[in-house]
Amino acid sequence: MSETKPRPFPRRRAFALFFLIVAAALAYAAALRMFDLTEIPIERRFAKDPDAAPRLKIYIEPISADPARESIQFRVHVAPGQGMLGKRPNAADRDLYVIVRSGDAVAQQVFRADEPMTFLTVDADLNEGSIARYPFDRYVIDLRVQALEGVDATPENEHPIALDITVWEGLLGYKIRSSLAPGGNAGDIRLRFELRRVDAHVFFALATYGAMIVLACSSLLISFLVFLGYRKPEAAPLGALAALVFALPALRNALPLAPPLGVWADILVFLWAELAAVLGLALFVVAWAREKPFG
Repeated sequence: MSETKPRPFPRRRAFALFFLIVAAALAYAAALRMFDLTEIPIERRFAKDPDAAPRLKIYIEPISADPARESIQFRVHVAPGQGMLGKRPNAADRDLYVIVRSGDAVAQQVFRADEPMTFLTVDADLNEGSIARYPFDRYVIDLRVQALEGVDATPENEHPIALDITVWEGLLGYKIRSSLAPGGNAGDIRLRFELRRVDAHVFFALATYGAMIVLACSSLLISFLVFLGYRKPEAAPLGALAALVFALPALRNALPLAPPLGVWADILVFLWAELAAVLGLALFVVAWAREKPFG
C-alpha cells in the first residue's frame, strides 16, 4: 500500500503573499501621508481697518453645501462691536442696514437701535466647478458684506460702518479656505471661499472605486475559468456572483456624500464593474446549463 506524500510547503506563494502584504501596507502608509486626514477647521479674521471705531462684528459660518444644485448656505451672525454698544444685550446704539451679496443672491436685514440682533441666511452659488468631477470637484464662492448706518441708506447717501469679520472654515465633509478679495473698503468687505472635499472622503471614495474594480475582475476570472472548463460550475460561486450584481450598487451608494448617478467616476468604473459582474454571472450560468445532468 503506497503512502501519500505530504505536499511541500509552497514557498513561492508564501513569499509572493508576504511581498503583496508589505506592498499594500506601504501603499496605505503613502496614501495616509499624502492625504491630510486629521485637519481641524480654524477661524480667520478679516478687517480692512482694524483700528476703526465704531465697528460691527460679523461671524460667517457655512451650514450646508449641495454640489448637485451648485449651492451653499451661509449663516451670518451680526453683533455690535467697539463704539456702538446699545442699552440692551447684543444690540447697537443706532439703526443699521446689513447687506450680504453673492452673485445675484442678496440677503439684507435692518437692525433697529437697542433691539437684539439676529442672523441672516444666505444662499450662494458654487462657481468654477462641477460635481461630475467627484471626488476631485472644487468650487469658488464670492461673498460681499456691507454695513450702512440708517435704514434709508442709498448709494448717494451712504454712511458705511467698519466691519470686523470672522469666518469659520468648517463644514462636515468639506474643506474651506477663505481669503480677502480685491476691492471694497472698511465697510464693504469682499471675501472669496475655496471649497473642496476633505481628504478622508477622497481617500475613501478612491478605495471604494478600487474595490469595485477588484470585485469585477474577480467575477470575470471565476466565470472565465468555469466557462473554459478549468473549474466545475458549483453552486457556491454562483450565489456569490449573483450577490455581487446587487452588492456593487449598494457599495456605490455608500460613498461619502454620494453624488447623483452619472459622474465621471461612475462612467469609468462603476458602470463597467456592474456590466462585468452581470457578464460573469451570465457566463457561469451558461457553463452550468451545459453541464451534463446526473444519471
